[in-house]
Amino acid sequence: MDYISKTNSILRDIMGKLVELLRPKVKPIAIYHTDSKPDYAGDPGEGGCFVSCMLLPAMEGKTVAAKKEQIGCKGAWDGLGLGGEDPEMRKSMGERYSTGYEGKEGRHYFCCPELAESNYLSKVPVYGKGDECVVFQPIDEAEKMGAPIETVTLIVDAVEYSAMMTLASFSRETDDSVVRSAFGFSCEQIHAMPRQEGEREVPRMVLGMTEFFTRRFLDPGQMALSMPYGLYKRLDEDAEYSFLKNDAWREATKPKCSNCC
Repeated sequence: MDYISKTNSILRDIMGKLVELLRPKVKPIAIYHTDSKPDYAGDPGEGGCFVSCMLLPAMEGKTVAAKKEQIGCKGAWDGLGLGGEDPEMRKSMGERYSTGYEGKEGRHYFCCPELAESNYLSKVPVYGKGDECVVFQPIDEAEKMGAPIETVTLIVDAVEYSAMMTLASFSRETDDSVVRSAFGFSCEQIHAMPRQEGEREVPRMVLGMTEFFTRRFLDPGQMALSMPYGLYKRLDEDAEYSFLKNDAWREATKPKCSNCC
């Protein structure tokens, strides 16, 4: 085997079969926490929203790390495992996201504060103590260095989403939904909710980037699929034995294809 072939083989092993066969347009992103800012990570970019200052740079292949005080949006303190915002402020979300309070118009995401509490606030945990650093890093780099990966996010288009939905059923022994699709803000859908899924006996992927504000940062056809690292590794192992091993599925998505896959 010549040097180039050997190098490509090593890179494939690092990347894993899922990335090799799915060929996603955006490389999967690993998310984890460290006690202090790693010297291999850059600072978050501009903008208070974690999408603009952390996710977008990571989508470009950069490693970014931030302490709590470096992220302007306090909601991200809840969603990214940074200890959360003031507990009293979080309590008020039930009113803010439903009917409003003290003359302030609510957002009407829920019909009443009680449902906001029972269907959202009490369902999404807040992780961390606030003294750690959250890191976004391309998955191959994180795995190569043995980083303590907690969750993995893929930014997918409709075809890639369909492939991931199908792959998730390949060796799954239960018949419940493979995707958790529920109200949440993008930071929660990308980290807190998939991290919570890792505590389930049979974890699910989490559909993300459904928050109205953060849609501006992605192309109209892009969504996020996030999952606990253990689930990502299972899908990575399944990939080479699944429909992904040839391109029949990909060809079937093209308008001129007349064959059902």
